[in-house]
This record gives sequence, C-alpha cells and structure tokens, in this order.
Amino acid sequence: MKALHALADRRELEPIDVELGALLVRRAAAALGDADEARVVALTGALLSSARARGHSCLELASVAGRAPFASSAELCLPDVGRWRAILERSRVGGEGAPLVLDGDRLYLRRFHRAEQRLADAVRARVSATHAGDADERLVALFRALFPAPADGSVDWQAVAAAAALRGRLTVVTGGPGAGKTTTVARILALLLHRDPALRIALAAPTGKAATRLAESIAASAERLPIDGRLRERLPREGRTLHRLLGYQPWSDRFAHGAASPLAEDVIVVDEASMVDVLLMDALLAAARPGAHVILLGDQDQLASVETGYVLGDLCRAAESAGEMHGRAFAEWVARLAGATLPSDARATPMRDAVVRLRRSYRFETQPGIGALADAVRTGDASRAVDVIESATHAEVRRRDATTAIDELLAPIGAQLEAYLDAPDPAAALDAYARVRVLCALREGATGVAGLNEGVERWLRRRGVFTRARWYDRRPVLVTANDAATGLFNGDVGITWSDAGRTTICFPDGAGGVRAVPPSRLPAHETAWAMTVHKSQGSEAEHILFVLPQEDARVLTRELVYTAVTRARRTVDVVGDAALLALAIGRATTRGTGLAERLR
Repeated sequence: MKALHALADRRELEPIDVELGALLVRRAAAALGDADEARVVALTGALLSSARARGHSCLELASVAGRAPFASSAELCLPDVGRWRAILERSRVGGEGAPLVLDGDRLYLRRFHRAEQRLADAVRARVSATHAGDADERLVALFRALFPAPADGSVDWQAVAAAAALRGRLTVVTGGPGAGKTTTVARILALLLHRDPALRIALAAPTGKAATRLAESIAASAERLPIDGRLRERLPREGRTLHRLLGYQPWSDRFAHGAASPLAEDVIVVDEASMVDVLLMDALLAAARPGAHVILLGDQDQLASVETGYVLGDLCRAAESAGEMHGRAFAEWVARLAGATLPSDARATPMRDAVVRLRRSYRFETQPGIGALADAVRTGDASRAVDVIESATHAEVRRRDATTAIDELLAPIGAQLEAYLDAPDPAAALDAYARVRVLCALREGATGVAGLNEGVERWLRRRGVFTRARWYDRRPVLVTANDAATGLFNGDVGITWSDAGRTTICFPDGAGGVRAVPPSRLPAHETAWAMTVHKSQGSEAEHILFVLPQEDARVLTRELVYTAVTRARRTVDVVGDAALLALAIGRATTRGTGLAERLR
C-alpha cells in the first residue's frame, strides 16, 4: 500500500483510488495466499477507481496485464490475464454482494455493470420492435414532399433516418455539424404527428442550453416545412434537460420516472446524445414506455460524455460492425416511403437498421477548408490535417505558432472583440459575442481557460476598460449549473451590462430579445472570455480560436480537436505547435466499455 500512497502523493492516483484498493484487500484478506496477491488486489482496485474517474465503464484487464501500469513504480507489476483473473476470483472481490463484478476480462464497479447490462437489454428489445402500421398513400405523399428524391439518384440518408424513426422504437441519427440532424428530426416529428395527431412529444438534451437550441432549431425548421398550419402548430416548442424530463430528485439521487413510473410521452427526442453517460441513458430507456419512439441525435466523432461510458459511440460501433447490409423488411420500407434502394440481406441485424449516419455536411459546403480539416481530423489523418491548415488554399483555416503574448494570441479575432466591446446595447453585444469563441484544451495554465481569462482582462486594462471589480462592464459569464428559478441552465452565456450605475447580466430570451438578471440571482458561473472545448459542445460560432497547450496532455485527442474545429461556421484559427496538433489527431479516445460487444 505504501507504493499506492506514493502514487497518490505524486498525483498519479487520487486518494479515493487508494482507498478502494485498501478496502478490497481488507475484504479479501482471508482468501488471499500471500502479500503479492494482496498487492495485485490493491492495485486492481486503485486502477479501476482511476479508470472510472476518467470515463471508463470498466477496467479491461488485457489493456494493462503483464506490465507495470505506472512507469514511476516498476515494482507494481501486474500478472498475465489468466493469473490475474484467478487471483480476483479467489479473492471473491467480485462475488455476491461484493462491490465489483468480473465479467470475462472486464472488471466493473457493480453499479456500472448493472447499468450496462440493462442498457444493452433495453437497446436490443427496442431495435427488435417495429411499428406495425403501413405506409398509406397520404403518408407516402407527405414523406416525399418532405424528402424529395435526389436528382442524381443517390440515397438521401436524411430520408433513410426518417424511415427508420417511423418504423423503429429506437433510432440513432448521427452525423457531423451541418448534416441536418435537427432539420431531419423536425420532419420526422411532422410525419409522426400526421400519422397520429395525439402523440405526446418531449424534446430533451443533457444541458439546458442544448435543450433550448434543439427547441429553437425545430421551431425554425417547422416554419420552412411544406405542411399545413395545424400540423405545424402541433410541433413541440419547448426543450428540457434530461434530468428535468426524468424528474431528478437530488435528495435521493433518483429519478421520479422509471420502469415503475414511465414517462407519458410517445416520442422522446434527445439531442447531443454523445454527452449522455451510461447511467443517464440507462435511466432514460428504463423510463420510456416500451411503445414509445426514442430518437437520439448526435455526432459520434465528438468528445465522449464527461461522465462514465461512451454510449453513442458504442451504439454506432455496434451498428457499423454489422456491415453495410440492412434488413430486407427495412429496405422494403425505405423503398415504399422514399423510393430509394438500400443493400439488404436476410441475415442483417436490427442494429444496422436503427443507426443512420448523415454523410453530407451542408454547413461546410461554403467553407470547404473547415470541412476538409474536420474530415481529416475525424479519420485520424494527421498529415492531411496539417497540410490543410498550413496550405494557402483555404483561407478559412489557419495555424499560428504557440505564444503566451496576449496581443499576438488574440490577433486573429481582434476585430470581433472590438465589435463586441463597441456594441451600443445588450442585444448587439450578445450578438457580437456569439460570433466568436476562444476554446482551450485545459482549464489551468497560461494557455488554459484561467490563463486566457486573466490575459484578456490585462488586455482590457491596457485599453482603459476597468476590470478590477468583479462585475466589470462587458464581462462574459458562463452559467455552470441549472437553476429553474431564474430559467438559466448549464451552458448559458450572458454578458455583464453596466448602465447609469446599474449592473445586470443579460441573456438571450429565446425570442430574439434580451432578459436581464441581477448578479445576486445568478447561479454558479465563471468568466467566459475563454472556455474549454468540453463546455463548447452543443454551441457554434462564426469564428473559433482554438488554443493548444504548450505541452502534451492526456486530454489532447482526435475527438477534442474535431469538436473544437467543428464549432466554427466561417473561420478556424489554431494557435499552437503543428507537431502537437498532429500528435493529438493521431490519438483516438478509447474507453473501457462492454456495451458495443453486448450489442453485437
């Protein structure tokens, strides 16, 4: 145990990791043969706890077996998988009532093992269940009005996604920014309501900001749909967080809705599904009635959830592993509705029909440089990504060398910052601020969120803008907690506005106007001249300034770079070393999870 405490002192482990290892040794003491076995059990517990804190659902024994997982502690060497499993089985740390579960070569905390099993069962049940209704002529006519057949005879994957949602009880619609996920789901809802006008629909997302954006996007799409006014009016206009939808009870850490008290909604749409962890997705599918349609929207190439698991990625990987062939019945359904022909096979799995990837990015058709960069990053082609960003061919993507000089660092977005500071009123200031984002990989350090926020404030002082007071004029604020009383949610961004001695924090009201909140009523928040890439998920801006750290860090991955550059609508400026950028693109996120395998 001394070696584990030493690792905690060096911050390679957390104290709670060491405590789990010690707990397992105490429980298993009578069953263990010698001190070496006790050391293996202690290290196992510490590694599992550390892995869960980093988002893994389980510890995959094969990933660390036969070696020392910490270079600084070579004496802490693990046995091969076979002997390791034998020690754990003999120790009974995974026995009945024990805190762990050994499932094959994966070791879980019991809570996450149960959630993953339930989730896999729920997904299999839903993708195997289909709607028994037929596609009558009126439905087909509306479908083809909403999804006109491409003139070149190609497959319209938005139409395929809609056909899947009309037929299935669980549909995953994935694709990059600008692929039309929310546009597609607005049309899906119109089709579902056409078939049954009494349907109850819920729009939800992991954060309040994402839920609001989903509702706004569907409302905007609804105005452009070729449908009658009565059908348009029935489309939902309000989004909720998943916690609010499920009735989260913080005093008991439970949800009001579950299998025993299911949700009343007939259709549940969840946006930004890549941010949903295994426990929350398990709770959602448990609460959804068996006959309800659950539609998940998200980009499988974005960052995984901050919490445990990689559910959207696992669902997509399970479908992709089934190949390109769709089921015969599904292909016939698509042909009837859309007139499109899909490759099919009688042996195809239902999972293949439930997951549809939208392959065309409408947003980047006018910004091909961002599209080319995003595609290179997504596919892990670091050489091509660096070529795109270093080339003079695409003016909308640029890279500048690393710098901590704030004037140099802010130079690419200087004009946008000036427009923000010179805005004549709160509405104009919010509009100007929404056009630009400074994104960081890290929270701390000179090129992290904390350092850049301080740097911008120094820059403001040199301009004569007073920043010594906490609530100085134009200070941008990022809300970091949900607060129903003020209607502010995690991810909302406001700006400080001081006028005639009165200071308020101004937020968009969702209807094109502005609402002001006194500083004293603001929920948990932080200054937002810069924010982490994680915090930017679900948002977009015309101009993105992405600042890499000065040295390599574990969080620098392909998914983080992809998420950062795809927040942009017009320009991307990357500040940092090209070699470090290439290193990050070549490093894909891997999370220990058994969900994809269970679904195969």
